[in-house]
Amino acid sequence: MQKNRRAAAAIGLALITALGSTSAFAGTVFSTYNTTVGNNNGKGYTGYQKKYASNRAGDLHSRTVGGSYKVDARMLPGGTGISGVTDSSSYKLNNTISRGDSTRVEFNNGIFTPVDVQVTGTWRSN
Repeated sequence: MQKNRRAAAAIGLALITALGSTSAFAGTVFSTYNTTVGNNNGKGYTGYQKKYASNRAGDLHSRTVGGSYKVDARMLPGGTGISGVTDSSSYKLNNTISRGDSTRVEFNNGIFTPVDVQVTGTWRSN
């Protein structure tokens, strides 16, 4: 009985350690996003990821940008913006973000876009 408890505890600790270490740098795995970018220079955001490698460009795969509009995208903090993100397109998001730092993508609508724009797709911070 005591040996079974010790074995179960050891297995549980090993699983927690393994899962914790794989999620620490989830930036190599694509995450989905579905966010609303506010009208007239509004913003929308993805969830956070941790950078796996310093200064490595992130990957953005745009699935849809609502209403045939275009949005801009950049990784925060310290990312170079991409203009004109459209449906079914892929982009590299250059940045100066360090390994282990939290980051996310910020989408920005044009100042003269009169409506909110829904954007969907996947991204990873690398």
